[in-house]
Amino acid sequence: MSTIDFGLLLNGVERRAAGAAGSAEAPLRVVLVQGEALRLPRSRTSIRVLAGSAWITQRGEDRVLMAGEAMTAAAGADRAVVSALGAQPLLLEVR
Repeated sequence: MSTIDFGLLLNGVERRAAGAAGSAEAPLRVVLVQGEALRLPRSRTSIRVLAGSAWITQRGEDRVLMAGEAMTAAAGADRAVVSALGAQPLLLEVR
């Protein structure tokens, strides 16, 4: 399984967005397929599943979200890791 560190991907995006009025909290949409995982940055804790199923793990606890469900990850040093569950691609929105 490959894990993508979302914080590294957002490095330049977050800085550009902070310079534009009102766009710093714009949602980002991400597609993951089976075998991929995404480590959320500390600045993005709101997760909404738009399609597919997500397996989310944080602080040793696992949670499954289906399309239409949302959650807020706990703040702190242990960032949430999200992966696609099943063969269908996972489309999620993070804020």
